[in-house]
Amino acid sequence: MNTPILIVDDEPDMCWVISQIIQSQGLNVVTAYSGEDACFKLANGDFSVVFLDAKLPDMDGLEVARRASTMINNRPRVVLVSGYHYQDDPVVRHAIDDGIICSFLAKPFTNEELLKILNSLLPTDR
Repeated sequence: MNTPILIVDDEPDMCWVISQIIQSQGLNVVTAYSGEDACFKLANGDFSVVFLDAKLPDMDGLEVARRASTMINNRPRVVLVSGYHYQDDPVVRHAIDDGIICSFLAKPFTNEELLKILNSLLPTDR
């Protein structure tokens, strides 16, 4: 699989941690530190999966996910990453039911939790 994975978080350390876990699987990553930067990269790039922080300084993560869900040519699978929301949070459930996000990862998370979600979203022939 040559398509990079987009990681969006306003905390550079969190982007680094997620990048390291994903790169350990031989995958490429691109990072964005704001919602605006993420939207630009989504509009101009080709990403199969996005790990997206729920709380960004310039835009709500779910707004970025909504914009990603409207992309016609390349609709990435979005994983909402949050220390504010929880798995059964009505906002999260509604976003999953509406197809805006496909999964949720709570902060703090383990490498295994992140990899389980990642592997469930990637084609088996990568």
